[in-house]
Amino acid sequence: MALKLRMTCGPYDRARALIDGAVKPEGIDLDITVAKDPGRPRVVLQGGYDVAEFYSGLYIADLAYKTFGYTAIPIFVKRMFRHSYIYVNKRAGIRAAKDLNGKRVGIQTWFTTTALWARGILADEFGVDLSSITWVAARWEGIGNWKAPSWVKLEIAPEGVKQRDLLASGQVDAGITTETWAPDDPDIDFLFPNHAELERDYYKRTGFFPIMHTLLIKTAVLEKDPWVAMSLYNAWQESKQRCYEWLEWQRVHQTALWYRALWEEERAAGGPDFYRWGFRDTCAEVDKILEYCHRDGMTPRRIKPEEMFHPSTLDT
Repeated sequence: MALKLRMTCGPYDRARALIDGAVKPEGIDLDITVAKDPGRPRVVLQGGYDVAEFYSGLYIADLAYKTFGYTAIPIFVKRMFRHSYIYVNKRAGIRAAKDLNGKRVGIQTWFTTTALWARGILADEFGVDLSSITWVAARWEGIGNWKAPSWVKLEIAPEGVKQRDLLASGQVDAGITTETWAPDDPDIDFLFPNHAELERDYYKRTGFFPIMHTLLIKTAVLEKDPWVAMSLYNAWQESKQRCYEWLEWQRVHQTALWYRALWEEERAAGGPDFYRWGFRDTCAEVDKILEYCHRDGMTPRRIKPEEMFHPSTLDT
């Protein structure tokens, strides 16, 4: 009899074959709930799910405490470049990344994975001094007895005030978010108007396609049935492969102006499997996010990549 498990994830094309049942994990009867806003801790941790897409930064921060009761496998459900998610108030006089030094910058939380990658890129690629910035979080978020490092100037915005409104009014000079604010807002602009060019260059030099969300499995399930980790890993890989095949068909059928050219550009840059999963092919990228987590005080020590995942998946 198949093991019955509940999973939640977003309505992604790479998950579509799993969601519609065309791909089934071996030995598992998977009941899938599709979430419009996936990965939210409250939904995942209180929803009784056995398998869940989850915010990578928050999961890493919990590794020292293990309060969540979940273990990751190297399926990175969501990846996104974040150069285009750093915004500035047009009146703040910010013309280059280093102009952020000494400014007030809004974030959703200190642990938000988007902000984690953005801070790392700003420091590594553009020499921004993160300690000079006053960070204004939309809400408090913490793990265990976590306290912000002494070098971090962290404020919490007034309850009910939207992050976008803080930026538009000039109460913060810049903002990092998962939302799309430019070019639609007359008071807000991109920090990097040439973000597409910068993202391509960043990918070419580093090979990193920033990891946002990771697939988690209840630790109690894995302790009883450790085979579940590889069953789900293989099923997600098969679902992604079917997505690639669909995208290739769309190469000449997509309702779009430039899709074929973009598809061919991406294949040339990233190869046939640019949305990489598995431990060995992504180890350097995982190590980078772990470096950022430790540098930003989210973990008490530098965690090794193999500590993130179930042992059975380390040969993938």
